[in-house]
Amino acid sequence: MLTKVTLSVNEVLAGDILAEDIFVDYRLLAKQDLVLTERIIVLLKLRKVDTLTVRLPTDSVRIVHDLGKVRVQEYEDVFAPLLAQNEIDEYQEKINNLFTITLENVVHELRYGQILKSLQDTAFVRNIFGKILKEKHRYDLLMRLKEWDEYSYVHSFDVFVLGIVFARHLGLTDIETLARGYLFHDIGKVFIPQEILNLKRKLNEDEFEIVKTHTTRGYELLIEHGEEEIAYFARDHHERFAGRGYPNNLCADELSEGVQALQIIDVFSAMTSKRVYHSGYGATDALAVLYRERHLYNEKFMHKFVECLGIYPVNSLVLLSDNRSAQVELVYDLFPTLPKLKLLDEQTTMNLPLNNSIKIMKMIDYRADSFEEIFNLFVEQLIRGEENNLKIYFNKLIDHLHPKEIVLKIFLPAFRILRLLTREIQTDMTKYRNSINILKTLLEEQLSVLYMDYQHEKTTILVVDTSLRENFFIKLVQSILYIDKIVPFFITPCDDQRITELMEHCNVNVAYFIADELAVDKRVRPMREGTFLYYTLTDIEELLVSLVGMSMKKFSFEEKMQERLFTTLKV
Repeated sequence: MLTKVTLSVNEVLAGDILAEDIFVDYRLLAKQDLVLTERIIVLLKLRKVDTLTVRLPTDSVRIVHDLGKVRVQEYEDVFAPLLAQNEIDEYQEKINNLFTITLENVVHELRYGQILKSLQDTAFVRNIFGKILKEKHRYDLLMRLKEWDEYSYVHSFDVFVLGIVFARHLGLTDIETLARGYLFHDIGKVFIPQEILNLKRKLNEDEFEIVKTHTTRGYELLIEHGEEEIAYFARDHHERFAGRGYPNNLCADELSEGVQALQIIDVFSAMTSKRVYHSGYGATDALAVLYRERHLYNEKFMHKFVECLGIYPVNSLVLLSDNRSAQVELVYDLFPTLPKLKLLDEQTTMNLPLNNSIKIMKMIDYRADSFEEIFNLFVEQLIRGEENNLKIYFNKLIDHLHPKEIVLKIFLPAFRILRLLTREIQTDMTKYRNSINILKTLLEEQLSVLYMDYQHEKTTILVVDTSLRENFFIKLVQSILYIDKIVPFFITPCDDQRITELMEHCNVNVAYFIADELAVDKRVRPMREGTFLYYTLTDIEELLVSLVGMSMKKFSFEEKMQERLFTTLKV
């Protein structure tokens, strides 16, 4: 049997198992069930952790050192009378509780790094929060957002905390006004239907147009409540450099420094937060995505934000406190602020020391992996059958891609490479089939999203034997039709009359027959009600490969199918 015991950090041993999470300055430092190592214990000591709660066998001699019972008694004897004497204003207490509870939801060292490192910083942020909400109408406005959409409220609070610390790091003035703008930047979300805010998938085009209105609606709402001084934060936080954002396509010189800082914080917070449709990026991955789109933001501010966090993404070029330059080679999940570095002059690697005798002083540059580099890594993992690593690269690739681009830029090129390797280099067929099955699984996940995403405008008839419907090529055809807002109606080969009746019911004049092989050479059969077109799986495979590299604009898959068939007949 095991029991929970609170021990001095000097009493714990390598191999002990944490029984409770360890928080330092409201940040999670180590999670429950972590098996302690000598390195972790040393690091915890450096972080001024005095005691740990671990699980020990009930017969362990170390149980006599349990500090938990002693602390309970000390608390009751010393602090309880003091608390009883303190009469705190009920409203202020409500604000304090709101701050503390929400802060615990967002602060995590894996995403906050060095931010809120000290109690003084936390007290500074808490004080500003209290000052803002001292005005009752602001509290009511924030509660309106919280009650409408909990995520939007937590995200706004997260942006407020990160934004204050970052703005102070940048040396911006009038921090309290900036903080108020950051806290209410997403207030327009109260006008967005909850069914859209709570969707467990990415938004389609129509839904996104509705969500975009939260910028102008939020601006108008803040004006109505006498918050003219900060209303522009709600309106402008989705603007981007060179007029790439919304609602007014503003350029860099039309955006205040406070808004430019907010744009970076807003995206970082959204990417690293848990949503109903994704678990959230790690800080280093989120920063890498930001750097891949650095042209949209103030790049100098991005460097400063990385320095403020103290979490440097892989491929960062940094300057060390001993004036050596290095590249970040590996970021550890548990301790992201202590990465593994490659020293550029010496071509050797090192871990940052636990005692901070050598630190990263500043960000020099970042070398973002291109789409092609990430795609090559994806294909490499696909060939190896490494599904976990493969999904990491896949998620990076699909981020910000249109669904049709996901098919044209990822699935089709990956398939073409696999086919080439198999046909030309004679790759092991077992590995090939395994890779295709992995691709098909990823594709099926996208299919479910596509089916939910689009309001379909047309129908088409696919006459396909049941045994072939799970084929990878058929799945690709299905996905492309969904993207074209066409519902593919599958029917098993049967008598002509039933098929033509279905064509009439669906108001289509073509039915596409797809079979493993065709018994007859005839590929086109005119009917009174329409036309039957016949394809083999090989036809479909060749058609799909021919689409690689094609632009998604004005792309009709049905037209390509017909064009392919009639070109074949001419030959």
